[in-house]
Amino acid sequence: MYYYIKGLVKLIHNNNIVIENNGIGYEIGFYNPYLFKINQKVKLFTYLYIKENIRYLYGFTDINLLNFFKKIITIPGIGPKIAIVLTQNELFSDIKMAIETNNVNFLKKFPGIGEKTAQQIIWYLNNKNTNKQTNYIFNPKQKDVQNALLNLGFEIKQINSIITRINTETDIETMIKESLQLLLKNRK
Repeated sequence: MYYYIKGLVKLIHNNNIVIENNGIGYEIGFYNPYLFKINQKVKLFTYLYIKENIRYLYGFTDINLLNFFKKIITIPGIGPKIAIVLTQNELFSDIKMAIETNNVNFLKKFPGIGEKTAQQIIWYLNNKNTNKQTNYIFNPKQKDVQNALLNLGFEIKQINSIITRINTETDIETMIKESLQLLLKNRK
């Protein structure tokens, strides 16, 4: 299977992008392909969805989004079209928080998700899932931020969902400040 694909964005249409790598164009489903620009170099973690005669690649900018997508599509009646909507990077921690706090109304804001579907997603992920902790894969700087926030008394669940939202290209001090701002914002 394909773990990730690196290449240049060659085409953007509907909910897909085409990434060219070594002369091959890979069509990849993405929740908002218009975040990319033509000829932009990208790396997307991928999931190959196979059902009967359908083979379709879905792409994710982050490994945690891919893992979340995999959990969502295991829910009976939930397919990849709904799951991809719930893997929006900029809303990822808000979506996870809505699931953890049983916030049906927040999930209903997304296309294709009504009251019953939102309840089913929340129930399944909160009750049927024996391992409620998402397996986060953090780089060394993110682990340092995680340890600092743990030492300040924040809960690991909150910390992990926040760390996925902060810019990892800055220094650790800035990452901690960003995390604290987001953690305090979520407490209001």
